[in-house]
Amino acid sequence: MTTDQLAPVGTETDVARGLHADIAVGRSSARRTLGLAGQYGVLVVLAFLVLAPILFTIISALSVPTDYVKAGEPLHPVHVAWLDRTWFSGGFVSVVARTLIVLALLAWIQRIGAGSPWREWRALLRPARLVAILGGTVALALLLGPVFGSLHDADGKSQLWIVITMVVVAATQAIGFADKPDRSTLVAAVSGAGFAVAFVGIAVLAVGPSAWTEAWTSGALGPAMQRSLVMAVLITLSQVVTSLLAAYAFVFLRFPFKRILFAAFMATLLLPLEVTLVGNVALIRQLGWINSTQGLVLPFAASALGTFLIRQGFRGIPTEIRDATRLDGYGHVSFLTKFAVPLTRPVVASFTVISALQAWNQYLWPRSIIQDESVNTLQIQLRTLISNNIAKSNLTVAGALVAAVPVAFVLVAFQRQIIRGLTAGAVK
Repeated sequence: MTTDQLAPVGTETDVARGLHADIAVGRSSARRTLGLAGQYGVLVVLAFLVLAPILFTIISALSVPTDYVKAGEPLHPVHVAWLDRTWFSGGFVSVVARTLIVLALLAWIQRIGAGSPWREWRALLRPARLVAILGGTVALALLLGPVFGSLHDADGKSQLWIVITMVVVAATQAIGFADKPDRSTLVAAVSGAGFAVAFVGIAVLAVGPSAWTEAWTSGALGPAMQRSLVMAVLITLSQVVTSLLAAYAFVFLRFPFKRILFAAFMATLLLPLEVTLVGNVALIRQLGWINSTQGLVLPFAASALGTFLIRQGFRGIPTEIRDATRLDGYGHVSFLTKFAVPLTRPVVASFTVISALQAWNQYLWPRSIIQDESVNTLQIQLRTLISNNIAKSNLTVAGALVAAVPVAFVLVAFQRQIIRGLTAGAVK
């Protein structure tokens, strides 16, 4: 008879305890797996709810309105006009631009897959990562031509070519995703397949339909977008600089009636643009700034909102830091550039995004001081596109989506700074 058999009644042997522990671990692991699956399922549903309106907008941009209505408004594009183009269509500049864009996107995806920041860019030079980046670009360059040709000719082989492109791109990306010690081959393959489906699908929808090109050319969106970009950049830089200087003065400098002046400064937020529009337009006319860049930019060179936001960030800087830098001989400019701005970078970045979006979407003020159609900004040109294509409303939707691309890029590029700015000071 063994020792375990002679154990007193009501006691638990080591074997039994080990068995119970294994069962508990198995239950915990299964519960954790089910929990993660449920969380990802909820995220997928929420992502679909957020992206569904964008998908319907793209469908309405691709479909001619009359054909769309005659077909009973189905939830898929109707009679889409596809361009017969290849990777090398459009000239040398276009080829180089689209190649660099795809390389940058694939490098960004591989960076996310590697879980490394941009400062560790040498991780992208590993052989597997290079195969994913360069191989994915070459695969798109070679296979998108037959895809667009098949879609244009409607030969019935479009789905096959799209699937082939997705499979090849998925294989190249899976090689890069698998270049991580703690990642299984199955996870890398699934990640590569998911990315390839999304990437190739977006590439086909963003380049193949003729609606984008027609809206771009008929609405003259290129020059208008360039003027809006210049206006938005100048306004953003002016507002950030003036807000930094004003906020620094209100926090770190001492002068008479500082609180009263700050209250008067904030009171300007109560005055909408419509209240001061007539007087400002009259002033611009007297200065001879009609149809000029300075007329678009200088009235918005300062922002009370930006001063308030950055001032709140500066107030969170401990006074000990200011005293220590003063003892070390730092002046106001040195303290502002080397300490105040770096310590409040999330707030400054958040206001930069807000300022850029407001400047980009301006319509009323440019419409008031622009009289020559050759210098229209993007928002005015979109309005012109609507009035000139009443029977082709899908072109106006396509033009609006094209105009939203820079906004989406800014939001994606600065999403981390926006989140940090919104949550700054939330955790003590």
